[in-house]
Amino acid sequence: MPELSERIANHASDMFVHEPSSKSEMTLNAHNPQNEKSLQFMAPSECTEILSPEEEKMRTEENSLNITQTLRNSKEWHEVVAYGHLAGSARAHSLTATTLRGPGMIVRRPLKFFNADKTECIIIAHLGTNLCGHDGIIHGGMLATLLDEHLAYVTLPSLPNFTGFTANLNVDYRKPVHSNQWIVVRGKLTKLEGRKAYATAYLESADGETVYTEARALYISPRSAGPQTNF
Repeated sequence: MPELSERIANHASDMFVHEPSSKSEMTLNAHNPQNEKSLQFMAPSECTEILSPEEEKMRTEENSLNITQTLRNSKEWHEVVAYGHLAGSARAHSLTATTLRGPGMIVRRPLKFFNADKTECIIIAHLGTNLCGHDGIIHGGMLATLLDEHLAYVTLPSLPNFTGFTANLNVDYRKPVHSNQWIVVRGKLTKLEGRKAYATAYLESADGETVYTEARALYISPRSAGPQTNF
């Protein structure tokens, strides 16, 4: 019997039954490193945001975080626009980019940093009071979602066609994450084997003193290129 990862890979490749009609259909979510919008090369007009008073407060807070200042002053990390790799339709239907955005949830678009070859990523985000399981404690499913998405950031750019699916995800919950706080997610590609990519990630406090949740995952690229996400 084939290994579990191979059976999942075969299933993933069977999900697509048509040939892509153009290059624009070659990836699900444009994880091509060339498609990521870097703040360094964006025009001032593209960086202009119309913010609510709450968002303005959050922006002031995020800019004052030591981790934010450290990453922005580092030559080893470059800042990109979170969710900037998503096409309009994919972004509109995205759980984290759209559905969970708003007061009491993810008010501010997270800050996102990559290393040079996109094998490591750091996200800085604020989790509000309406993302809880137990009152005052962020839902475990929410944390797993953030980690799963983050693990994709460090695996898909290295996979064929920059596309892949979660084949296996293991999450270890170390400590509860209280709501209404800034958190940091760090991830790293650990191994690449053809259509398989392995990675680890963890979610910690903004000061780096407390690790809340850890995860490891296997992502597999389908044998044939799939269509671009377009609902």
